[in-house]
Amino acid sequence: MILTQARIPYDIVARPWKDGGFRDSYAWHKRVWEAFPGSPEASRDFLTRLDDTGHDFRLLILSQEPPSRPDWCPSDQWQSKTIADTFFQHRHYQFSLLANPTRKRVVRDPDGHRKKNGRREALVSRQDLIDWMSRKGEQNGFAPDLVTLKTLPRPRQAFLKKGSAGLHCATEFTGTLEVTDPELFLHAAHSGIGSAKAFGFGMLCLSPL
Repeated sequence: MILTQARIPYDIVARPWKDGGFRDSYAWHKRVWEAFPGSPEASRDFLTRLDDTGHDFRLLILSQEPPSRPDWCPSDQWQSKTIADTFFQHRHYQFSLLANPTRKRVVRDPDGHRKKNGRREALVSRQDLIDWMSRKGEQNGFAPDLVTLKTLPRPRQAFLKKGSAGLHCATEFTGTLEVTDPELFLHAAHSGIGSAKAFGFGMLCLSPL
């Protein structure tokens, strides 16, 4: 896996959209695709995470192939490195996860029949968030330490996609975890956790303990 860090100054982000700006999370999603020229969106195999550092925006990209630096990122602010396979073979990690925790609600038509697509509802209470994180850990081969687990609300992210409005409710989870199934954990580290991964959610940021 390749981990890339890009630092984008505020003045670049603030440009008008027609001049290469970044108006919302969908715009960021489209801009990141410029780092993978020739790759159709249907074959997306990378994760991203965006943080406002107070000095600039830090964009992380985790990908199978090395990305190309787009012209909107200064050349001295683009760094890529290969992550060794052994990095994912530890038992305990410090972690940070920026996620879009939701639950799916059943939606029925006027006749009472269940519709194919339900409605996603954002989770906001601490207990719901803890339960979500515990459930995702069980599904993905790790157990978060509930003593160290913190749930940090992030600003909601409104966006426009093809003329339709959308909204993501972001939460950052931090703490320590124990790997319980190395194969499932490796898949989660490569593929991400939760929904809205195309919008910068789901990347496990890890530091071995």
